Amino acid sequence: MRFCVLNSERHGTCYHELYKGEWDSEKLEFWSEDSLYIHDDTFLNYPELLKAIMKVVPAYDSYGVTVMTKRCWEEIGALIANANQDAHDFYDEIDEWAKPVLEAYGMFTMLGI
Repeated sequence: MRFCVLNSERHGTCYHELYKGEWDSEKLEFWSEDSLYIHDDTFLNYPELLKAIMKVVPAYDSYGVTVMTKRCWEEIGALIANANQDAHDFYDEIDEWAKPVLEAYGMFTMLGI
């Protein structure tokens, strides 16, 4: 993967975790083995995806918890379709993980750094 890592590839804690389904704040189950991780520097180096997320989900909090529905994720994909190739590749890499998650759970949760 070019933009994301798995938990076993993570170095440190400066990552945004994409968690399957709705995150239960009472369980506090961070760093799930089946989550996808994006280093904060990656968002800073490729801001187009982050801008698209913030446009579709204005309440997005890079330090908090944000639920991403299938509809929102598809809207972000539509915005990214007109962006540069790196932004499109970034979205596609996440989308490969997100498609089966959205089919199974109807959402994923973005846990901020």
